[in-house]
Amino acid sequence: MAEGSRNSSRLLIWIAAIGALIAISVTVAVLLLIQGGGPGFSQNPEWMVVRLDELSEAPVTQGLLADPEDLPPLTSEMSLAIQTAADDEDIKGIFLDLKPASMGWAQAQEIRDALKTFTASGKPCIVWSEQLTNLDYYVATACDDIRLMPAGITLVNGLAITQTYYAETLSELNIEPNFLHVGDFKSAVEPYERTGPSAPAAEATNYLLDSLYTQLLTGISEGRTISMDAARDLVNDPPMAPDDALERGLVDALAYRDEVIDEIGEDRISSRRYIKNKRVGWASGDKKIAVIYASGTIMSGESGSSLFGGNAIGDQTVINQLNEARDDDEVAAIVLRVNSPGGSGSASDRMWRAIQLAKENKPFVVSMGDYAASGGYYMSMSADRIFAEPGTLTGSIGVFGGKLDLSGLYEENLKMSIVTFQRGDNAALLSSNHGFNEDGERIYKSFLEGFYTTFITKVGEGREMSVEDVHEVAQGRVWTGEQALERNLVDELGSVNDAIEYAAAQAAVEDYGILRIPQQKTFMETLLEELAEPSDDQARALVAELPAPMRDAFRMSAQLEWALGSEGPGAAAMLPFEITVR
Repeated sequence: MAEGSRNSSRLLIWIAAIGALIAISVTVAVLLLIQGGGPGFSQNPEWMVVRLDELSEAPVTQGLLADPEDLPPLTSEMSLAIQTAADDEDIKGIFLDLKPASMGWAQAQEIRDALKTFTASGKPCIVWSEQLTNLDYYVATACDDIRLMPAGITLVNGLAITQTYYAETLSELNIEPNFLHVGDFKSAVEPYERTGPSAPAAEATNYLLDSLYTQLLTGISEGRTISMDAARDLVNDPPMAPDDALERGLVDALAYRDEVIDEIGEDRISSRRYIKNKRVGWASGDKKIAVIYASGTIMSGESGSSLFGGNAIGDQTVINQLNEARDDDEVAAIVLRVNSPGGSGSASDRMWRAIQLAKENKPFVVSMGDYAASGGYYMSMSADRIFAEPGTLTGSIGVFGGKLDLSGLYEENLKMSIVTFQRGDNAALLSSNHGFNEDGERIYKSFLEGFYTTFITKVGEGREMSVEDVHEVAQGRVWTGEQALERNLVDELGSVNDAIEYAAAQAAVEDYGILRIPQQKTFMETLLEELAEPSDDQARALVAELPAPMRDAFRMSAQLEWALGSEGPGAAAMLPFEITVR
């Protein structure tokens, strides 16, 4: 009886909590309606105030009380809004209020190309910022009027890739890396085994950096109407002080933000509001083009995120989304937006199979984001057409796997004794209590080689190349989008909106809406998930207090665990490093 009473009490508490939350949400919704006003514009042409620091690459889950019509803009929505504004008589110009944004190189190029389309229409575009670094300035050069705060700073000083190596750290802990890889350039395991890059890894990284650096210089040269040599001089001897930046032509004027606001006047609309007003129209049409966003490290199971930062692409989540889009009669074509450095090989293969089935019914196009490498390329390789940005990091067609031998840590550091009883010579093949013996290494190496053969064979089939030609550009080597285009690994340089237009043309539909997947969850769906699995905001807050290098190390470890440990031992198809361009 007491137990039944407790259960009844719990039920009443749950019902009361749900009722209270619903009441709060209704109140907030009413306030949003009252404060939001109508979607109309003022009678006079307006300046659109563009903010890039609130962009998201893929749809994200919002809080319980978030307005589903006022979500943070996606990069693809922002680029579409800017292009739409070029022909919109209600938009007079763009004021790019530029703050540091967590964009990748490819996302920046998508926004920059949209701004170039806007300025080509003859409308003005004014940029204002307190500070300008490489990526910010690269975007800003699409506009013809760049202004800097009088006490601001510029640091357009070139690109750098920094890699941390843990071999000596692991040695101090008596941990022995036991990793194997297939492909001379598949260097994902080098940080755990070496104190610096191998010759092939250094060669590939420098070649990659050359491409990105040339793209940066070309953008500065074209945007500021100066020679490539002059652009290189600006970067090699960068002006940091505002007066110096003005004198050397890096910016056009020094001004405070309120001065720019006074100049453009009161007729303004935020890019977020503009996008909110356009969303219904963009989604409307007789047919739909489904855009499925796959962003993060690839793993088995459901999509999610890590305490240490970064998202995970769960193969089951994506397969379900692909199957639903395939079977939906309203969906005329599918665009898969891939933004992934790779991960689990078997999870990548399962998604590849779902893509093959989807292709049988309707056009299937891939748009690559900042990354679409290794497992990310595995997902992409059989599409009817592949779009990438010039700065997309892709390729990395290779595989690695293995384990860490923790026996030294257990015995020397922790004074633990571990005894294993087994039947079968290799029963403990992947145990962390010892390293590979010669026979075990042979068996595991054979498994990885088999996966690599499967990988390059499927690339050949998808890209209509011979296995020999694929092997020449594979072996784990990473390419930029423009380098991949030269090697037939992608079909065209362009944005996700270009991919959508191509997919619609292939499906022979003109009146179509864009169906972005995953869609924002309803209030009740979010509420039930939160009650079933409370969020770990406190843990995330604690992690946020860790020093950045420690967070990065933990995040990389989490990604490696996702790739190798999400379903037991397997092969990982993953980028050898992270690149952040600033």
